[in-house]
Amino acid sequence: MSVERSIPFSKVPEPEVARRPKRFMVIGLTALVAVGGVGAILAVREPWVDRTPFTARSYSVLGAALVRGRGQRNLSCEKCGVTEKLLGEDKQVLATGHGQGGEILSSEYGDAAGDCLAYTAFTGVPAGEDAYFLSSDDRLYRADGKGVGPTEESEIDLRQSLSEAKEGWLDFRASTG
Repeated sequence: MSVERSIPFSKVPEPEVARRPKRFMVIGLTALVAVGGVGAILAVREPWVDRTPFTARSYSVLGAALVRGRGQRNLSCEKCGVTEKLLGEDKQVLATGHGQGGEILSSEYGDAAGDCLAYTAFTGVPAGEDAYFLSSDDRLYRADGKGVGPTEESEIDLRQSLSEAKEGWLDFRASTG
């Protein structure tokens, strides 16, 4: 008796080993870890933030009693030797400044006319802090007797020139009056 067998002329495909999905998964996971690492480094270092030191100025309106001068000529104003400290977001002292002077406000400032828009300059302040805080040697108190702590200032406000501060004060007066 003869045994007949069929011989296939085409090769039967063998089951494919699942290598490709593993390889793509490893490559994808590696890329994800790399992107996450670069993102973390950028978030910590913040290379886009300008950290070069600058001269900061804080402005405040002081009463007419602090204005010095003879007649209407040569008027000037001072912060009377008040020492202020500029603190960083971690409340560490970044710079110390003394009252530098200011300018007498004209009649266009309404009730504040004749008052002094005084400023304190702080040199070598590191830029790029999320928050800055002003603290004075003179302790300030509210009407209820509680002390006023350091006031928060933005870097934009600290970078203002005297003319920008005067314009801002005029805009503030116009919006509240």
